[in-house]
Amino acid sequence: MARALLLPRPGKLRAAITAAGHNGKTLAEQVGVSKQFISLLMRGQRTCRPAVADAIASELGVPAKALFISPAVSEDSDNDDPEDDPMASPAVELDDPYLYFNEVAKLLNIPVKTLRDLRAKGKGPDFFPRGQRLMIRRSKALEWFRETYENATE
Repeated sequence: MARALLLPRPGKLRAAITAAGHNGKTLAEQVGVSKQFISLLMRGQRTCRPAVADAIASELGVPAKALFISPAVSEDSDNDDPEDDPMASPAVELDDPYLYFNEVAKLLNIPVKTLRDLRAKGKGPDFFPRGQRLMIRRSKALEWFRETYENATE
């Protein structure tokens, strides 16, 4: 069974690269990958193998778990076929699955347009890209909702 590819946490990856005194080019040289690959990781537009993630994390002096995540897909996700999805991890985390943008809107009972507008203003949940779609952990979406709506003053 193939190991799951890992998704970068772009903000944390950029911060760790800067904190370690690297830029994309120097990190790429040290790890043995192209600077374009590092650039795509820093923008969240590329996945990587666990061995590459470990090499990057080692060079930056931080745990790989701080920079990369393993995407698990929920059973109720509207994926076409999660079993054939190379991004899905072998063990699906049912208690805290990843949800797509429209699933979050449905879960929180917020119109998709409203959620999209909030995200455009920087006030929405912290989604990350997966291909051309956006994902977030169920717990993070619920946490954002509680902080934003349930603690709002009138």
